[in-house]
This record gives sequence, C-alpha cells and structure tokens, in this order.
Amino acid sequence: MSEAADLKDSRPAPQATTLWPNAAQADATAHRNLLLTRALDAVQAGDLEQADQILRNTDGAALTLGDVFRLYKTELEAQSLQLHESQMRTEQALDWFAGLFRNLPVAALLVDRIGMVIDASAVALDELALRHALGKVPVPLRRLAATADGEVRLATLLPTIPADRPVALDNMALRALDGRPCWADVRLALVPERAQGSAGPVYLCVLNDRTAWVEAQRAREAAALAEHQRDLAQSSSLAKTQLLARVSHELRTPLNAVIGFSQLLLFGKTTLTDQDQRYIGLIQEAGKHLLSLVDEVLEINKAEGGHLALEPQGVSLLKQARTVLALQHPMAETAGLRCEVVSIVAGQPEALALADPRRVREVLTNLVSNAIKYNRAGGDVRLVHGQDERTVWLAVIDTGIGLSEQQLSHLFEPFNRLGADRSSVRGHGLGLSIARTVTQAMGGQLTVQSTPGTGSNFLLTLPRWDAAAPMPG
Repeated sequence: MSEAADLKDSRPAPQATTLWPNAAQADATAHRNLLLTRALDAVQAGDLEQADQILRNTDGAALTLGDVFRLYKTELEAQSLQLHESQMRTEQALDWFAGLFRNLPVAALLVDRIGMVIDASAVALDELALRHALGKVPVPLRRLAATADGEVRLATLLPTIPADRPVALDNMALRALDGRPCWADVRLALVPERAQGSAGPVYLCVLNDRTAWVEAQRAREAAALAEHQRDLAQSSSLAKTQLLARVSHELRTPLNAVIGFSQLLLFGKTTLTDQDQRYIGLIQEAGKHLLSLVDEVLEINKAEGGHLALEPQGVSLLKQARTVLALQHPMAETAGLRCEVVSIVAGQPEALALADPRRVREVLTNLVSNAIKYNRAGGDVRLVHGQDERTVWLAVIDTGIGLSEQQLSHLFEPFNRLGADRSSVRGHGLGLSIARTVTQAMGGQLTVQSTPGTGSNFLLTLPRWDAAAPMPG
C-alpha cells in the first residue's frame, strides 16, 4: 500500500450526524408544544394539579405554568381575531343583503311573528306610503288590506304558512297608508330559520302590483256594460218609437173622422137642438184634445230619442217673445192680466241665439200660456230679455200661485200636472217636459225659481249665435 493510500485511509470517515441536531431540536420543540397543549387542556378543565404534574414530567423541557398561560393568551388572541374577522364578514354580508333587499325592483316586506312590518324595499316604501311611518309607529300587515275580509286573512294567515312553499293571494285589494287604493298579487313565505336570527319567525311578503291591470279591466267592464246599456236603450227607444208611431197612426184616423163628422153635424144643414149642438161640440173638443195629446207624445219621444228635427240659425229672442205675447194677448186680456216685454240690454246691439225659430216659439208659447193660466186675477206677466258674452236669455215671470219645493222636484216629469188635473185648467202634463227636452236639444237650459203664493220665474238660456259651436241638426 502506498503512502498516499495510507494517508487516505488515515483520514477520519465523514460523519453523517450533521443533520441530527436539527431533527432532535424539532422533536424537542414538538414534545414541548405537546406538553404545553396537554397542560393547557388541564388548566382549561380547571385541574391545575394535573397541569403541574404534566409540567414536572417534561424530561428536561423546563416548562412552567407561565408558559401555559402565555400559550393560553396567544390562543385567546388568535380566537378573538378570528371572531372579529367573522363578525366583520357577517356584518358585511348583512349590509349587502339589506342593500339588496331594499333595492329589489318589487314591493317587498319583512314581517315579524306577530304580523308587524319590520322592513320594506324602496318600492314598497313609495307604493304603500310607508316611508314616513316605518320605524316610527307600528305598522301591522293587516292594515294594508282594503277590506275587512282582507284584514282577517292577513292577520290569521301568517302562523299557517308552511316552511316549504309560499302562500298566494291573487288580486287582493290593498290600501296604502295615505289612503290610495291598489291591487296586488301577494306572496307570503317563511324565511329559513338560519336567516331569521334570534327574534323568532320572520316572513317575506312580496307584492306584485296589479293596480293598472285591475283598473284597465274595470274600465273595460264598465265600457262593455255602458255599451250594453246603450244598446238596450237604443233598442228600447226604437221599439217605443215604432209603437208610438203605430199607435199614432191607428188613433189619428178615427180621431180625424170624429172631428170631421162632428164639424159636418155642426155646420151642415141639419136640424139640431141647442143641447145636441153642445154635445157635438164637446165631442169635437174631446177629439181635438186627444189628437193634440198624440202629437205631444210623438214630439217628446222624438226629442228624447235624439230624432228631433232642428234647423239652427240666428234667432232674435226679443222678436220671438213679442210675437208669442201678441198671440197670447186675448187670453191674457180675458184674465185681466198685464203683460209686457222688457229688454235689459242697453246701448248694445241685440245678440242672436243659435236655435230653431219654430222650436223657440213652441217653448215660449208653453211658458207664456202657463204664466197666464196659472196666474191670479189682475196679475202680471213679464218677459225680460238679456244677454252676456256667451248666451242669450229670456225670463218669463208671473205673479201666480207659485210652486212648492216638492212640486218643483216633479215639474218636468211627463204627464205630471202637479194637481192641476183637479182644476179647470186643461192640459196633458207634457208641455214643460217637451219644452225642457227641446231646449236641451238646442244646446240651452230651462230652469225655474218659484215661491208659493208669489209666482214663478222660468229662465230660457240659449247659446249666442256668434259665440257657440254649431248645433246638431
């Protein structure tokens, strides 16, 4: 063996123990921590004697209770930090869900176990007028119901809501806190227990607004009903018109025969006693009375059915009043009445009324004849003419018997003579009804003021010819 080989063999062999001290240190640390953990468990359990015994059997670890308490403090700090972080995450999640709930695009409410609204989305705050009330005064869910039945349903329904499915109330009538009516499909659901917190059961109430749909549906139903009623009215009016036309035709022929033959008897070359002539005269008068009644019934039927023939033009009410009064003068003179026409339009040209002159004359004739017939002996009949920017009017004022409030309420009813049928004054009870209907057809008004024992004031108002829209013909 060479010298070099001897030298090589004489060098100490490499020791593989350089890593062992670190491993031993790690083992020692792990052992120490295990002992500390066991001792800490004993301290937490309240057994200090066991903790002291564990520390004595450390095999040189040199541990004390101070080490245990320091470890305890460290763990507490770590747990406190974790708890704080968890609380912050929880608060952030709650804030996020609260913001999400309040910004829902529907009306949503949170309701507690006794039915009180505890929170609401922004839509619900506005639609139900809860913004100024929620959080200040208790708002029970049942208060939002518009009916007593709805209040009972909302008050008794909550405890019966199953946990696995919502309860639906469709097209429920509701009322906002400010009184506005609304309708909604209501969905009630129990919030899962893990999301309720410690306050007890919480319910989610979602309202799908149906107000516009309900109002549109009601409008459609009202329109359909109105159309149906209009069709019925038109059918009834047509049937009545046809019936009256037929009856009129059937009555006119015999009535004209009665009137004609009575005239032949009165003016023919026959020998009649005075009593016979009186009887025939009564027959003729009765026939004329019936014929005029037929004409008046047909007239009012045409007016009410909108079939009245009108020829609108500019009409002088003042001229018409003078003409009618002149024609009625003999009857007024016989009754000893003073009659006059007065115009209060001073310094202005007379405005013309937009009306049918023949119809105006018919209305005035009826008013003036009534003022004469129902006046007192020696009374007055005044026709007062006036005008303003849009109308022309004529008042027929008498000093007659007047009318009570009860009589005024029935004055324009057809065939209602207000007790005059028991007097000597003849009539059918249709004149004033026809007068008002004809006036309204011309776009005017016929009103009355009266005091029993003092007299009456009938006011005929018509649109001005130069200020009114064209009247339908």
